[in-house]
Amino acid sequence: MKKKLAKLLIFALLLSALGGLAPAQAAQSTVKRIGLLYGSSAAPSVRLDNVEGSGYYLGRYDDQRQFISLAWTGERAVNVLITQNLYLDGKGGYSYSRENSVGAVGCYHVHLPPAYPDFDSALAAAQQIEGGFVAWVEGAYYVRVGSYTSKAEAEAAAAALGVEGACLGETSGYGYSVVAAGTTRILFQFDAAQAGETGALAVRPGLGGDAAVTQLDQGDKYRGDFRFERINGGASTVVNLVDLEDYVKGIIPYEMSASWPLEALKAQAVCARTYSMSSSRTHGGDHFDLCTTTHCQVYRGVGRADANSDQAVDETAGQMAYYDGKLIDALYYSSNGGASEDAKNIWGNEFAYLKGKPDPYEADIAATAGNYSWSKTYTADQLKERFRAKNYMVEDIVSLTTKLSPNGNVIELNVKDAAGKSFTVSRGEAVRTLLGLNSIRFTVTTSGGGAPQSSSGYQIAGAETPAASLDGLYALGGDGTTAPLPAQSYVITGDGVQLLEPTQSSQVSGSTSYTFTGTGWGHSVGLSQWGAYAMAKRGYSYLDILKFYYTGITVE
Repeated sequence: MKKKLAKLLIFALLLSALGGLAPAQAAQSTVKRIGLLYGSSAAPSVRLDNVEGSGYYLGRYDDQRQFISLAWTGERAVNVLITQNLYLDGKGGYSYSRENSVGAVGCYHVHLPPAYPDFDSALAAAQQIEGGFVAWVEGAYYVRVGSYTSKAEAEAAAAALGVEGACLGETSGYGYSVVAAGTTRILFQFDAAQAGETGALAVRPGLGGDAAVTQLDQGDKYRGDFRFERINGGASTVVNLVDLEDYVKGIIPYEMSASWPLEALKAQAVCARTYSMSSSRTHGGDHFDLCTTTHCQVYRGVGRADANSDQAVDETAGQMAYYDGKLIDALYYSSNGGASEDAKNIWGNEFAYLKGKPDPYEADIAATAGNYSWSKTYTADQLKERFRAKNYMVEDIVSLTTKLSPNGNVIELNVKDAAGKSFTVSRGEAVRTLLGLNSIRFTVTTSGGGAPQSSSGYQIAGAETPAASLDGLYALGGDGTTAPLPAQSYVITGDGVQLLEPTQSSQVSGSTSYTFTGTGWGHSVGLSQWGAYAMAKRGYSYLDILKFYYTGITVE
């Protein structure tokens, strides 16, 4: 066996620098599991680079999600590879393809007896053999040698090594090899041989502690740990396990500009923190809490964070929004165009703190906020095809009628076609999605074949045009008497008693296109980010902002 005393000494020094192999690292107080790569983005190889700090602890999480350190490396850049045959290209990447490869990390190895009691003793033995590395296999440490792309190669190497008991070493469909980045040199192999979070590889940055920053695939930079899991034995689902406050710091500059007024950023910080602790939008099938997109919250790590955005998080540390003693669903969006909306009118679920109201503050930013005013036009054929693509089998469209909430937002759409069919789309978000619009605050006009014919008011049974107001209208009572309708009248519908509200209608009358013109961007429930900006500019505090957009809440 070839001894490498100099190399062994270097590793011993690195072990000393890393503080030795800790039997278990303390769990963080509040940790969120954020999915970075999953589903179609799951990858066979993922690179980690130390940006702040050096080296990594390699291990797993127990069933209480506490990090258990199994190994360490002093390398600043590593690739975590699934244990299948992967080929290294000339640019330092790994793939399943042999084409243009300059080396391979195979899934077959020479396995040596005996088992070792800990990583340090196994490492000392591995360093005495060319190509040796430590493998943790179902709770025990072993030394393995080389990596081969076929069983025959590995068996031949075992025979040639001349070590008693040397045999073929294979891994399960849940195994990982950690290699020095851009090489085929294996640093550590992990194989719990079981599915689920406790069978996943965990990686924790070494020196640097809470200040450690790791770059993922030479892209975004993150604090915290990383978990690699081969769900169903496939490519890696990669999850960032990060302290709640660091997570919020990675949201704020992506949901708002870090240069915005501090009080607006503080309001966003409370919203983001509350949302992350109360949201039901989990990704349980992929074993994490929240994703990095607008489906949950935009999170990209520390890249855009600066002193201003971090200050907003620090000055509101731990603060969340409550209603009646429970965390609220702290929904937010870019802008509402002039009025927010009741959650019930958008999705059908009622929340006492998610009530719509006129928003006088957005007028301050109407001329400067991006995408605030918008317009979208469809030809009649394009609109028909859009409806059909959404499984509404309409013919040529005759009319579109929208129902408005008391706040002036569109909460219902009625469509009639030339065949006499009609259908109604209820809830504002369903209407917005069907029409592909930026917000629910819009009007619709027709043009092309003749003068546009738009009207608004109260639709009366048997009347060809809506009544402009309730003045002069009467209701017929059960006893046959009539009475004028009051300014606020109610009707009985399939959903119960509802306020009688005006509608707006656009008749085709030979027209060939529909133009939707509106203001705002998003679903309009909860906090308006641009509204928060405008309020902060006027001198309001973050508490003022939160209590304006969320009815009856407390912040603590």
